[in-house]
Amino acid sequence: MSRFFRRDESSDSESDYSSSSSDDFSDEEIQKKKQTTSGAGASRIARAGLDSDDSEEEVKRTVKSTKDKLADQVTELSRETLRAIRADEWHLAASSFDQLNKVVPKLIKTVSVENLPRSYVRSLAALEDALYENQKDKAALGKLSATDSRGYNQLKQRVRKHNKDFESLIAEFKANPTESNDEEEAAESEEEASDDDQAVPSSRTAAAAVPSASKGKAALSDSESEDSYWDSDSDESSSSSSDSEDDGQVGISRWLKKTTTKEDTSAKKAKKDRAQRSQRAAAAQAAAAAEGGDDDDDGFTAVGKDGKAVEAPKYNERNLNEHLLALIASRGRKNTNKFESIKSLETLLGVGVNALQKAKVLMTLISAQFDSAPSSGYLPTEMWHKVQSRLNELLSLLETNRQITILETGDSHDYEEDFEYNNATITLRGSIIASIDRLDDDFLKSLQNIDPHTPEYVERMRDTVPLYLTIVRAQGYFERSDQKDSLCRVVLRRLDHLYYRTDQVNLHVESAAAALPRISESSVVPASTAGDIEAIVHSLCTFLYLNADTQLRSHAMLMHVFNHALHKRYYIARDLLLMSHIQENVHQADIKTQVLYNRAIAQLGLAAFRLGKIQESFEHIVELMSTGHQRELLAQGVGQQRMHQLSPNEEQLQRTRQLPFHININLELLECVFLTSSMLLEIPFMASANINPDARRAPISRAFRRMLDFNERQVFMGPPENTRDHIMAASKALAAGEWEEARDFIQSIRIWSLLPDSEEITAMLASKIQVEALRTYLFTYATQFESVGLADLATMFDLPKGKVYALLARMVYHNEVQASLDEVGGVLVFSRASHDASSRLQQTALALSNKANIFADINDRMLELKINGGQTPGDRQQGGERGDRNQGDREGRPNQNRREGGGGRDGRDGRDNRDGQRGNQNRRDGAGGGHRGGRGGRRGGNVGGSGGQRRNDNSNN
Repeated sequence: MSRFFRRDESSDSESDYSSSSSDDFSDEEIQKKKQTTSGAGASRIARAGLDSDDSEEEVKRTVKSTKDKLADQVTELSRETLRAIRADEWHLAASSFDQLNKVVPKLIKTVSVENLPRSYVRSLAALEDALYENQKDKAALGKLSATDSRGYNQLKQRVRKHNKDFESLIAEFKANPTESNDEEEAAESEEEASDDDQAVPSSRTAAAAVPSASKGKAALSDSESEDSYWDSDSDESSSSSSDSEDDGQVGISRWLKKTTTKEDTSAKKAKKDRAQRSQRAAAAQAAAAAEGGDDDDDGFTAVGKDGKAVEAPKYNERNLNEHLLALIASRGRKNTNKFESIKSLETLLGVGVNALQKAKVLMTLISAQFDSAPSSGYLPTEMWHKVQSRLNELLSLLETNRQITILETGDSHDYEEDFEYNNATITLRGSIIASIDRLDDDFLKSLQNIDPHTPEYVERMRDTVPLYLTIVRAQGYFERSDQKDSLCRVVLRRLDHLYYRTDQVNLHVESAAAALPRISESSVVPASTAGDIEAIVHSLCTFLYLNADTQLRSHAMLMHVFNHALHKRYYIARDLLLMSHIQENVHQADIKTQVLYNRAIAQLGLAAFRLGKIQESFEHIVELMSTGHQRELLAQGVGQQRMHQLSPNEEQLQRTRQLPFHININLELLECVFLTSSMLLEIPFMASANINPDARRAPISRAFRRMLDFNERQVFMGPPENTRDHIMAASKALAAGEWEEARDFIQSIRIWSLLPDSEEITAMLASKIQVEALRTYLFTYATQFESVGLADLATMFDLPKGKVYALLARMVYHNEVQASLDEVGGVLVFSRASHDASSRLQQTALALSNKANIFADINDRMLELKINGGQTPGDRQQGGERGDRNQGDREGRPNQNRREGGGGRDGRDGRDNRDGQRGNQNRRDGAGGGHRGGRGGRRGGNVGGSGGQRRNDNSNN
């Protein structure tokens, strides 16, 4: 028992304790203790009693204001933040920072911002330096725990915005970064506490190791060793108590904070400096040993977390398999350092002595490098290049050593005798195609997440050709090893890199692939197809048609259609798409297949337009463009309006489906083609409304009709600015017969320059506009002319006479106009049916007459209200019903002849009541016919319904 627990007890207890423990001490020690306790016992008891009674008088209590309490709280939280930053405990730093943000606003209400505690400003400056100026690299961030990483990211997002209000204070502190006295004392007390904690186990160990000299024995038993331990503690406590008594501190004051002198402060600072210098020297020596590879450690030994010495592993060809299995087993564990595992695998790769060992290490190394990618991201560019180089190294190894095959169903070969491999045929367990798929997918993800309008995107695009060469090498390996499933997948990957490019670009890519060393002739792409991109794409697609499953065949077919349409082979692409019958069940396919289908259809529409097939082009893309979701359907982003309707998860899913920017179809070009095709079809159809009444009710393109109506309702229209404005202006000019103006508007659209044959397209559009302007003119004025000359039409629309004749003959044959051609006279004679058709003047007159009838009906209703004193027809009808019920016959039956007796809203609903007998019958039944409306007139029928007998008598008279 320590002397600390015995110092304030009574003399009886001390005597009892001394008598009970006299066997454990020597006689001399007992005598010394008795003399000490007898002399100081009474005074000690008196002091203890005085301390217990008057403790409140000795310790002065201070009352702090709210401002001081808040300032102390801010200071303490700032110190906690600084300690957390030094210890890399960012979750604690984030928690302290949140608490500071709650307390500081309260303190600012009582003091100004300039008078905030300096420790708070120091913590803000330290946070800013640690998060922004001295940022951690990815390796250092990877060593942080999940909670620390989360806290670090939270602080990095919030501190800069928070520090804007304290920029002047932080700048002033950085200009003069001095610590306050309180912060120095706090730092010194922490260092002292840490030093004491480190010194406790060593002192106890020494006390337990040294035997008691007073016993004079060579060895001690367990009980004696414990007594010596407690004895040493009691001696230390007695010495400390005597020191405290000598200082004059008694009672509670002994345990209060001690005041430090300048000598103590300087000694502690010197001790701290010596410890830091020794740590820096040890770190420098360790770094030099790691770089130089010296075995001499100058007396330093690396230790692990448990304090035990850690020896660097020694790799050789005999224990390579053992270390490789250990690294494979450590994959996926929580505390495994992925980058250290990669370094170890690279070391093992250099130790391997034969192809078998190197192949096994390379497969594990490639998988480990893929594992180093973030869980929700993709491989960084530098790591991606390393993986690609390792994969090429593995393919080169397999090309050189053809006796080694890697299959998913192979043997693991975890034998220690791998170093004695003698080039025998062997099959390893692994998957080359999985690495190819992951490498290609990470490349696409990186392109999705890079801004396409920056040089970084162009720099990343340079890796396309090396990746394509790796895919071609993998295809050769799968052909030699006869792996059909993997071969089909890698062929589709190769086709995926070719189908959306033009032949000029693919020719350069294939020339680089042709430079690769060919070990054997390829059965997929024969050598005879070299230099012919169309033949290469056809060979790849044909192989997939014969060997792949349904999904891969569908993808290959859609890519083949897209490639044909891209190069204006419209009829081949259309026939291939129709023979596949994929359009019948594409709505049940997966998302990627639907995207490929939409892209193929859009490219087909562009190909038809480039060939002048306006009707076919419109039919291909009308369904795609009428939905308003072209971006989503083509996997080219999400529209701005739809962006606000998606949840964060749906938005992220849409972004993962997006295609890279260089694969996209130009949506502005697609919209321009759609609107131009709609104009050339819709304007003549609208003009044919004079002959065909259905033209108004069933428009060809509802989207184009809405745009045109909206444009016509605009009060002020300036010059056209964008593509849509140019097409709307051209549509108006075409409808008015100004075909030259319409041609100029269409040809001034700049988007046509993106097409490779832009001059041919503009010439084709000018010819189409001339033809449609002629058709619009005939539809518009067919009711005004009896005949029109072919020569006049040719001159008016600048067309050859033969072309005009062919156009008119086709219109007559298809019954678009009711006319006949007079070849001798060279005129088009309109039939009588055309004259009977309503003209524009007649249509306008009919519209005016309908409006006049509507106005007359409104005036009649107003007159009725004026005559009936403001009663509506509904009120009169209800009044008539009440009169019918009150004037029923004597038997109490209600009147059933109300409909016969009049009382309708107008005279057309009434009956002619001039017959006296019917009037008498109505009077007996109480029908209540109108006194003026018996003749069925408009006004008389409206006034009826009162049900009075006098009015019926008047009607009879």
